[in-house]
Amino acid sequence: MEQIFPTQNGKVAIVTGGAKGIGYHTVKHLARLGMHVIIAGNSEREGQEAVRKIKEETLTGKVEFLYCDLASMKSIRQFVQQFRAKNCTLHVLVNNAGVMLVPERQTEDGFEVHFGLNYLGHFLLTNLLLDTLKQSGTHSHSARIVTVSSATHYVGKLHLDDLQSRCSYSPHGAYAQSKLALVLFTYRLQHLLTANGSHVTANVVDPGVVNTELYKHVFWVVKVFKWMTAWLLFKTPEEGASTTIYAAVSPEIEGAGGCYLYNEERTKSADVAYDEELQRRLWTESCKMVGISDESSRAP
Repeated sequence: MEQIFPTQNGKVAIVTGGAKGIGYHTVKHLARLGMHVIIAGNSEREGQEAVRKIKEETLTGKVEFLYCDLASMKSIRQFVQQFRAKNCTLHVLVNNAGVMLVPERQTEDGFEVHFGLNYLGHFLLTNLLLDTLKQSGTHSHSARIVTVSSATHYVGKLHLDDLQSRCSYSPHGAYAQSKLALVLFTYRLQHLLTANGSHVTANVVDPGVVNTELYKHVFWVVKVFKWMTAWLLFKTPEEGASTTIYAAVSPEIEGAGGCYLYNEERTKSADVAYDEELQRRLWTESCKMVGISDESSRAP
């Protein structure tokens, strides 16, 4: 049964990749609850179309699109500047966008595309928005960072000496590594937020196996199988968004961070994700890659 969440009037959310799939349904639901939602995406046409549809369906004018290409560090910084110029608060950041199993290629900054877009782009975006999130959270209503990972992280391996998969590239390996990196990042981020006494929580979400466009690069035989079994095995994008929405607004997890959520419940992530030394090393390496100072070096 679908949960009924409290209204979110006056609150502001950013959802990356909010123009389609899980992201679209996340935006729609948050807007319905009264939130002012900003879709961050890399297609102006798709973004404006999503805004139009959501406004029609929810009868709210509180949805807008801002361009942000997560495969470009420059674009992410420009997006944050544009957002800051609005002088508004930020209560929820949903790191939802991603690519899956794409052929080997690099971002404009020279990063392997799964690692660069799925992980590093969100790492930089989150860090650049942290001050606004900290200022927006309160003792009784923490600001929330919700990062969408995947069950694929359970088979992921983090190659700290080859994060760009240059030695041996496999689309599955690169995708799984990016999703594991997001879990490690979330746990380290929550540790730092707690150490600073911030009223911000960071949680990671597993949406399940969802029937979305992410599969467009999958081999045709798998596509046929997917189409045949979709109605049995796959969640709809709307169903896939339910745990993200839960993490963003549910009173049940107010003040709780560092959780791995699946089907609106806390569960255990891969053992390796709890390796604090690995979390620290990935964080430090990520700061170097995106060109920000490593504030965590002063934290325990």
